[in-house]
Amino acid sequence: MKLQIIKNLFWLSIAFNSFQSQAFEPKSDFSVNLERVRYCQNFWCLKQDTLSEYRAWEVEGVSNSRQLHTQIARVRNPARDNVRNLVFIASGQQPPGNGVESSVTGQRTGFKKDCGILKKSCSRSIDGRSLARQLLDSEHFPTDATFLAIAFDTQFNQMIGSNEKSRIERAYLSWLKSKAYASNLETIYLAGSSRGGCLVMRLAKAMRADPDFRNIRTVVHSFDGVCKWTQNELGLTSSYHRNPMNSSYLSYYTDLHTQFPYKDNLYLRQLTGGAEVIELSGVHSFAYTAQDTDLGWYSQRWVNLDHTTIGRDMSQDVRNQTIVPFLQHLDDVL
Repeated sequence: MKLQIIKNLFWLSIAFNSFQSQAFEPKSDFSVNLERVRYCQNFWCLKQDTLSEYRAWEVEGVSNSRQLHTQIARVRNPARDNVRNLVFIASGQQPPGNGVESSVTGQRTGFKKDCGILKKSCSRSIDGRSLARQLLDSEHFPTDATFLAIAFDTQFNQMIGSNEKSRIERAYLSWLKSKAYASNLETIYLAGSSRGGCLVMRLAKAMRADPDFRNIRTVVHSFDGVCKWTQNELGLTSSYHRNPMNSSYLSYYTDLHTQFPYKDNLYLRQLTGGAEVIELSGVHSFAYTAQDTDLGWYSQRWVNLDHTTIGRDMSQDVRNQTIVPFLQHLDDVL
């Protein structure tokens, strides 16, 4: 009898996992309006202006150059009174050129082409295999109650100074807070890859420091998030954990328990590879624990994938190790 029960539970588990996998299958592509925070008003860019929507970047003193190259899509933008869910998704740092794809935001390689600093906005598409595209159909984030924005280029780059990073963080924080009344909010969801992963962790930390936002259910998903240990960014140190699946990969240690003292309704998740971001750069992702862990408020999983694969590859095998587990985690905590 017991054996039969075990067999039944086994097959139920298989069926359930199969159902979940099907639920997270790729969707159709989705068109968005990609906006530039600041734009040039003439060919030589001697006259510039910051869009009124993004005045926070001007107020916080973010440099004109960073503003010019920051590109964001407001995908869902209901009236502030109606917003119950605040969702922000950020890509990794963009290399020189026309922009690269992201499995998190769904942006495609070449999204900057024909969308230069003279243009306020451009129409672009979100890849149906991406995390962002899955969230657009999520029952957890209904259209009329969710502000959802995607940053194709955050300009929150590794090599800029800590003061400029703080100004950029404050700009994003002020802008996002202006989209909802804390008293109405039910869920804050932040997700990012690489440097975007660092940005969303910092934003979550700042929101948790605000008593008005502290107890709101907050879910943060970081895909091999990268912070700069020489600036002690997010509390990173020069100590590190080696990837238990690949000892040539490592991630710098940060004490996230100290970074996030308020843990009620908090759900952080870090996917960690630890491969060097650029050869000989010494740049790696961050990690809290040496092994896979689930502490409730924080969970971490190591994967034997390089940094670029984690952030850009949308093949089904990779999605099953990156995108799908995060979607399952979101289902579990909401």
